[in-house]
Amino acid sequence: MKEKMNLTALEKSWILYDVGNSAFILLVSTLIPIYFNSLATAAGVHEDLYLSYWGYAGSLATVLVALLGPVCGTLADRKMKKTFFLLALLLGAAGCAALGLAPGWFSFLGIFILARVGYSSSLVFYDSMLPEISKDARMDKVSSLGYAFGYIGSVIPFILCLILVLMPGTFGLTQGSAMVIAFLITAAWWIGCTVPLLRRYHQTAFVTAQNSRLLDSFRQLG
Repeated sequence: MKEKMNLTALEKSWILYDVGNSAFILLVSTLIPIYFNSLATAAGVHEDLYLSYWGYAGSLATVLVALLGPVCGTLADRKMKKTFFLLALLLGAAGCAALGLAPGWFSFLGIFILARVGYSSSLVFYDSMLPEISKDARMDKVSSLGYAFGYIGSVIPFILCLILVLMPGTFGLTQGSAMVIAFLITAAWWIGCTVPLLRRYHQTAFVTAQNSRLLDSFRQLG
């Protein structure tokens, strides 16, 4: 019989970040495309056109993440990892909250791209923390728990958002205002779940280098 693994407070905090950011991804895969379609339709944009733009936005976000990945990877090895992590988190969470404030469908796409870039960039710094947080023999287990609890925990804010969006009249809201609140709930959940990690994590390993130019990040890929 396997001995039960007791997680440290820092490991639990690391797992909790997955619970937070997974709420954003769940929203991205469900309500956000529907809301974007409603914005574009209300603006009189033809379905073929706004679907194309939605695809372009996703592709652009992917390209930006691919370009920034090596840079973030190098920064994650240097000092101030937590600072860079916080900046990426704030970009993602602020972008999520701002989605409901977009004045139109095109600006909505721009904010969405920034939120996706912030989310993906934060994961680079987040993943690089694990070797400092957990021992080698425990890392796979801790990582798996983060993945599992991320999916489970993200359902909590999603259910709240879904209730608001499906029954806005019950709460005296319009469909649009319900979506605004849903974005705010998700952003607040994301940030709230990150606070324990920001409080407990202190970087213990880093690489010092004389040359810190961004081009070095890409040279390391060679």
